[in-house]
Formats: sequence, structure tokens, C-alpha cells
Amino acid sequence: MSKAEEDYRIWKNDNFIVEATIDMSLWNKKIIKDFQENLSKVLTEIYKKSDIIFSYSKKSISLSFSGDKRIIELNYFYRKLSSATNVLSFPSHSKSNNTTFLGDIIFANETICEEAKRDNKSMNNHLTHLFIHGVLHLLGYDHETNEKAEKMESLEIEILSALKIDNPYK
Repeated sequence: MSKAEEDYRIWKNDNFIVEATIDMSLWNKKIIKDFQENLSKVLTEIYKKSDIIFSYSKKSISLSFSGDKRIIELNYFYRKLSSATNVLSFPSHSKSNNTTFLGDIIFANETICEEAKRDNKSMNNHLTHLFIHGVLHLLGYDHETNEKAEKMESLEIEILSALKIDNPYK
């Protein structure tokens, strides 16, 4: 990807700083604009509804709006899976300057678009759900057991409901 195709943005609210690198050759400007406009509301709901104890420091998240090619490379390198997935999360929890870096979330445009179309969901709602899913992974939630999966999915549904987005697991 050339620098001309890459866009870098920083979005902030009272509790979070989100840095985003966007491959503009893959991502629609309107999708990114809509994501940005809803981001503070989404982060506020995650903050209110998760049972994670938030300290007084800001939380920082790095996003990469990428594509299937990059996701396949990362998925193989870190998980030994040679396939695309919609989102990958890499928790960090490093601290500096009153900020806790929660980690990285990488989105795969092609897979997300295919899923949204297949499941008759709006791209914005699907991307919002995957962002929530990714942030919850950064906060320590997982779906490795049925009990943990139920807890994580219930929280996702609760946050999405507060944002007036339908249950994606129906």
C-alpha cells in the first residue's frame, strides 16, 4: 500500500484515544465517516456496560482498517491459520503518560462486506459489532468456553441494543 492510499486519524473522547490507519484503496470514505461519528457513543456504551474496572487513565486503542490479504498474513503468523477472518485483536495493556494502551484491532474489509451482504446487515452495524467484539477481547473477554462465550455475546448484545442495533446472533 502506498502512502497515498493510507490515511491516519486520531479520535478521542473523555475515556479513550483511538488511532486509526485506513487503507483507503479498500475502505469507503462514508463507512469510515459513519464509524467515526458513532465511535464516541459506542465507546461510552462499552465503558458503561463492561465489568472491567477502569482506572483514571485514558485507554488507547490502535485500529487498522485493512483487507483480507493483511489479515491472512497476521492470522497465519500468530495463529497458524491460513484463512481470512473479519477481525483480529491483539491485547497489550502497556502504560505510559497516564494512558493505558489496550491493544490493536485489525479489520478485513472484504470479509466484513461479504458477511454483511450475506447476513443482510448494514455495513455500519456489522462493523460496529466487530469493533465492540474486538474491544471486549482487548479488555480480557473471550469465547474459549461456552460459559465465556455466553457472557461475551450477552454483553455484545446489550451494548448493541443500547445503540439500537439488532442482536447479530439471531
